[in-house]
Amino acid sequence: MDFGWANVTLYPSAPYSIRSQSSGYVLGLAFERQRGVHAIGGERRQDFDAWPGELACASPEVNIFSESMQGGEYLALHVARAASDPVADTRLAAPRVVFHGDRRAVRLGWRLRRLLLAAPADSRLVEEQMALFWARGLSLAQLPARPAGRYDLERAVHARVLDYIDDGMDGPLGLDELARLAGMPPLRFLRSFVNAVGTTPHAYITERRLQRARALLRSSAHPVAAIAADCGFAHQSHLGAALKARLGLSPRQYRALHGRA
Repeated sequence: MDFGWANVTLYPSAPYSIRSQSSGYVLGLAFERQRGVHAIGGERRQDFDAWPGELACASPEVNIFSESMQGGEYLALHVARAASDPVADTRLAAPRVVFHGDRRAVRLGWRLRRLLLAAPADSRLVEEQMALFWARGLSLAQLPARPAGRYDLERAVHARVLDYIDDGMDGPLGLDELARLAGMPPLRFLRSFVNAVGTTPHAYITERRLQRARALLRSSAHPVAAIAADCGFAHQSHLGAALKARLGLSPRQYRALHGRA
């Protein structure tokens, strides 16, 4: 959706290859884990592993190449350069800055996604949420770079946890079980996970199950009850309640609007 000062796009989970140079600022939030190859600002290509909750802000006129064979749901906000600051040109700490695990940014991104998936979308609410999302991203992007902390050093631990969740989504996944895998006491693991991903383990697991369910609702004619079981929900009503709470749509409404009627 384009509002003059900014436009927003919700990219689906699909393979992609892009090469771009935006005239304005670009703020992006990953909803799913993505792996691929990218080159930022003309630097050599290198592998990347973008996690859910990763927030990236790029300055104007930065050359960006990015390619992924799997892709992942991604929210991108393009902000006109003049709109970033009415007094002076905005300065970021680097041409492209990345933040992990900011809970406020993740919540704002979820709300904006919910508005964009509605049909018809309420343009007034979408623009208000875009402004809040941009304000949060800009405030983070202007902070000086921080040294690696304890939670950054535990990234390898959480990578194993994310893989374990994806492999076991069709069954129960408890906090104690995940904490044992990470080798941490439950409370310590909870805090560390939130700082890495920007949401609690329970909310993250629900999000991943909903992402899988949404993909099946779009691409198959399977009964909703079968999709719910395949994605680890206790029953059809459990999936319906979770989808309604996160996106404001029932499985039937989602399938009619974004998949198979």
